[in-house]
Amino acid sequence: MPQVFARRESRARAGPEDRSTRRARSSQFVLVCLLLIVPFGCTGLSVREPVLRNAIADRKDRLQAKNELSAETGAVLVRFGLLKTAAGDPAGAARSLEEKLEAEPVHDGALALAELSYQAGLFERARSPKASAWYRDAAVLAALALEEQGGSRPDLAIRIHNAAVSRLLRASQAEARPPGRNWRAILEQQGIALAAASPHLNPAQIVNLRLATDLRVKGIGHVYQRTGLGVPLVAHRVVPRDSNTPDVQDIPDEFLPHDLRTGATAVMMPSGALAGGQWRQAPATLMLLDSFGQKFDPISDKKFELACDRTTPLAALMAGRRLAMLEWTGLFDSRFNQQGLDTALYMSRPYEPGKIPVIFVHGLVSSPRAWVKTINELENSPLIESRYQFWVFLYPTGLPIPSSARRLRESLDRVRNVVDPLHTDQALDRTVMVGHSMGGVLAKMMAQRTGNTLWDAAITVPRERFRAPPDLDVGFSKLLVFEPVPFVSRLIFIATPHRGSPIADGPVGWLVSGLMRRPLEQAERLAEIEALNGPNVLTRELRMTALNSISSLRTDSPILAALDRIPIEPSVRYHSIIPLLSRKSDSDGVVDYVSSHIEGAESEKIVAGDHSSQETPEVTREIRRILLEHLGADATMAKNARSKRDEKVGLAEAKSPR
Repeated sequence: MPQVFARRESRARAGPEDRSTRRARSSQFVLVCLLLIVPFGCTGLSVREPVLRNAIADRKDRLQAKNELSAETGAVLVRFGLLKTAAGDPAGAARSLEEKLEAEPVHDGALALAELSYQAGLFERARSPKASAWYRDAAVLAALALEEQGGSRPDLAIRIHNAAVSRLLRASQAEARPPGRNWRAILEQQGIALAAASPHLNPAQIVNLRLATDLRVKGIGHVYQRTGLGVPLVAHRVVPRDSNTPDVQDIPDEFLPHDLRTGATAVMMPSGALAGGQWRQAPATLMLLDSFGQKFDPISDKKFELACDRTTPLAALMAGRRLAMLEWTGLFDSRFNQQGLDTALYMSRPYEPGKIPVIFVHGLVSSPRAWVKTINELENSPLIESRYQFWVFLYPTGLPIPSSARRLRESLDRVRNVVDPLHTDQALDRTVMVGHSMGGVLAKMMAQRTGNTLWDAAITVPRERFRAPPDLDVGFSKLLVFEPVPFVSRLIFIATPHRGSPIADGPVGWLVSGLMRRPLEQAERLAEIEALNGPNVLTRELRMTALNSISSLRTDSPILAALDRIPIEPSVRYHSIIPLLSRKSDSDGVVDYVSSHIEGAESEKIVAGDHSSQETPEVTREIRRILLEHLGADATMAKNARSKRDEKVGLAEAKSPR
C-alpha cells in the first residue's frame, strides 16, 4: 500500500522538472533511433598507440642489437684491432674508430662506425641526451655508408639509419612533453637542422611527430605502406587562423585544415664526408619528405626507395573526436565556427595543378569520416592517384538543403578563384563530385539551372515583386536561383533520396525536426520578409514544417519535388550507385529505390547493402571504374588498373590493419 500511495503522490506533483525529464528521455529515444537508421561517419575507425606492444618490441630490439655485430663491421674492427674493445665498450671503440677513419678511410668504414654508434646509444639510458647524440651519429654515418660506392650492405645501412632516426625522434617527442619545450629545439641542441621538401611540412608548424609504426589502425581495411629508406611519420601540423607570421605565409594553400595530420618520411642528410671529420663541421639535416612526393631518397644517386605510410596519417586525421562530435552538433546546431571549424572544402594535401579534383559530400548526421576507406583505396590505386586529387566538403547537416547547397557552391567558387585565378588549369574543368545520401542532392544542385522553378516552390511572391533589403534579396536569390557550377563535369550519386525518404515522414523525422535549433538569424530574416511581403510569403508546405534538413528530405518536400523537375545540365554526366538490402528488397532501409533511381544516368549499379554502404568494396570499385571512364581510359587500361599487379606498384598492401 505505501508504494501505491507513493506513486500517486509522484504523479500529483508532476511539474516542470518532470516535463523536462520526459523531454530528455524523448531526446534520448530519438538519438537511439538515429543511431539505428542514419549513417554517421566511420564509427569503427580508431588510431591508438599500443603502449605495451611497443614497449615489448623496443626491449626485444635493444637486446638483439646489443648482442649482434655484422660481419662487415667485424672485418673493419679486426683491421684496426678494436674487435675486443667493441665487445665491452662500443662507445670507446666508436671514438677510436672515428679517429682512425678520419685519417684513413676504408671500405665499409662508415657502416662499421654507424653500427657501433647505434650500439653505443643502446647502452646509454633510454631517451637520454647521450643516447640521442649516439643515434644522431649512427643515422648520419649510415647515410654516408649509402653514399659510398660499392658499399657491401646498403640494406644494413638503411636498417641502422631508420632505427637511429626512430629512436632519436621518439626521444625528442618525449622530452618535449613538459610545457615550454618543443621537439625542434631539442633536435637543434643535438646539432640537427630541420628542413622539409614541401611547404605544408614546414617544421615550424609541426607541433609533434609520431612514428607510424608506433600506431595501430583499426576499422579501415587496408593499411598501405612501403618499406625502404626513412621513417614514416604522422606529422601534426597546426596553423593558427588568420596568422600573419612569415612561416604561415609560406603555405601556398589555404584549404588545408588548420589542425592537420599528414604523412611524412624522415631522412637524415649528412653535411659532409667522413674523411677529415667534415660531417661534424656543420649540423646534419633531418629532412621531412612528403609521403605522396618523391619515391627515391635525396641522399645519393643510387635510387634507394623511400619508406612511406599513406594510410595511418589519413586515419589519424579522420579519427579525431572533433569530427565525430560535429556529426551531431551539426545536425542540431549549425554554428560550426563555435567548434573551431568552418563550413568549407578541405584538402588533406596541398592543391596539385593538373590533377582532377574528386569532391566527396557526406550526408545527414555525418562528416568526411564517412569517406575515409574510399579515399584510402583510391589514393593508393596508382593510376587513379596519378590523375586525381581528393577533397571533402564539411558542413552542418541540419540546415535546409538550399542553404547547404549555397555554401557548397560558394566553397567551390572560392577554391577555383584562389588556386586557379586565371582558370587555366584544365583539370579543374573536369571536377567530379561524389555525394552520399543528402550529399548527393547537394552535388546534383551544382549541375542544375533552376530558373524560377525552385523560387516558385518556396516563395508565393513572384521574384519581380519580392520586397526585401538588398542583402536579403541577394541572399534569397542565391538560395533559390542559380546556374550550374561550370567546372563540375561528372556526378556520382550513392543512396541519394532524389524524391525523399519515408524516414523523414514518420515519427522519428518529426521528433528530430522538433529538436533541431533554428538559427536565430534565420528567424529574424523570415520575420523581416513577412513584414514586407505578408505572412504567407512562404508556400503553404514550407509554412507547415520546420525549415531544416529533415523537412527538406520528406517525400512531399516541395524543394525536392522542384529539384526533381529541373534537369541536370546536359554537359554533365552522372551515375547512380544504389544499395538494396536484398535482391527482393526495394530499399536500403532509409531510401527506397524509386527515390534513388534517376532517369538519364549513364550507369546504375545495384549493390547489396544498407544505406551506410558508401565505403564498401563493391561501391569503391564502381567509383574507381567511373573515374577511369572519366579519364577516357579504354577497357584494357581499366582492367590493368584494377589488377593486382598495378595495385602493388610502389606500395605494399597490408592484408589486415596493424
